[in-house]
Amino acid sequence: MKFGTIGSVGFQCFRSALILFVLAILAACNSQRSPDCNDPSVISALERSANEFVESELSAGITEPTFLASARKVFQLHVEGLGTTSTDDVNKRVTCTGILVASLNPSAGKEDHQTRLRSLARNLGVAETVKVDGGQLRTEIHFAAVSVADTHALSVGLTEHSPLLHRLATMARMTSLESGLPIGVMPPNLLELLDVGTLTTVLLDQVYGASDKNLGCRLVSAGTDLYCMEIAHSVIKKTVDGKRLYAVATGRAINSAHVTPGLVEAFVVDDKGGKARLAAKSPRLQMGAWGEAPDNWKLKLLGAKGNWGWTAHEHHQQNGFSIDETIFLGQHDGSIHTLAQVPTDYDDTGNCEDKKCERSMSAFKTSVRIEPVSSNAAFYPLLVTVNGRYKGKQINSTTWKMVFDEPKHQYAYPQGWPLVGLFE
Repeated sequence: MKFGTIGSVGFQCFRSALILFVLAILAACNSQRSPDCNDPSVISALERSANEFVESELSAGITEPTFLASARKVFQLHVEGLGTTSTDDVNKRVTCTGILVASLNPSAGKEDHQTRLRSLARNLGVAETVKVDGGQLRTEIHFAAVSVADTHALSVGLTEHSPLLHRLATMARMTSLESGLPIGVMPPNLLELLDVGTLTTVLLDQVYGASDKNLGCRLVSAGTDLYCMEIAHSVIKKTVDGKRLYAVATGRAINSAHVTPGLVEAFVVDDKGGKARLAAKSPRLQMGAWGEAPDNWKLKLLGAKGNWGWTAHEHHQQNGFSIDETIFLGQHDGSIHTLAQVPTDYDDTGNCEDKKCERSMSAFKTSVRIEPVSSNAAFYPLLVTVNGRYKGKQINSTTWKMVFDEPKHQYAYPQGWPLVGLFE
């Protein structure tokens, strides 16, 4: 028997013995004996208690209505395999066991439901108590039902902590179709806040929701990884069109290995018509290693008419390879894109074990700078000076000009570019 989609009534969670206690007035309740674990009225009351609890967690963690509505549609709850543990006819009480099943709606998640849900269960610390079966999550539940003779009321509540139930709201948010705040939605007076710290806290709350109660940070997902997000860089600029907030949020992976990237998401907030709005945002960009993203972001003037963007430096080292690169992010055509990745220091000599390898090794350095030009170019050219060896060929301090390719939303490598195959 399937339950309906996560409900819409708030619920207060009690942390003592019988948590999730709700009162359902059921005229059909038999006041002369204990309830039956398989009675439809018992199942219905248990359904409401679970749905109301998840709804209360969702409402507390998501402030944006569109995002909240999307998260509500992710799971359907039902129970199966009900059995009676004990019966107390004197107190009209029965204790029961069963399996609580959270079924992922077919349109609510990724194609690979099982991999997605297993990753979330692991990252959220419920993998040991929850079984992932395709697009379903299953966990054992223990609950009690008590009938009250004089009021014909039935009280149903879980008798012990259910980890899955406590994490369903977070999992719904992580699996929601929405990947963040829709463009344009923002508190109207956001840019009127007195300091950038308060402003970015409100921005984080609006974009990612409140901090997760268990992990103590704002959670987002990308791929099969889960991240704690925080603001790495934020600046308010006064332009001819009014104030603008430029902000970069970075994420640290909950579980990480050397190959696990960090997460980056960038935002531009303006005040068109005197009201704050989210003018542009990037997709969730996975970059970095050991679960950490670059955090040294700086705002740079990338083009004419106040076209600002960001740069950051990133370092990778593994198996004899060492590389530093400069990343450029910028706003173009209504979104924020990775405009360029320019290597600044590269050395693969540590991966060589013989003379033949050494003859084809690479060890070079570059410098990159933005070339302001007297034009209305949306993006100024990048001047990249390369010096060293690449795949065994010597490059003697040559400067190359990278110009912006409008259709591709990124800088193009010039003809004769010596580092062919790197970052391509």
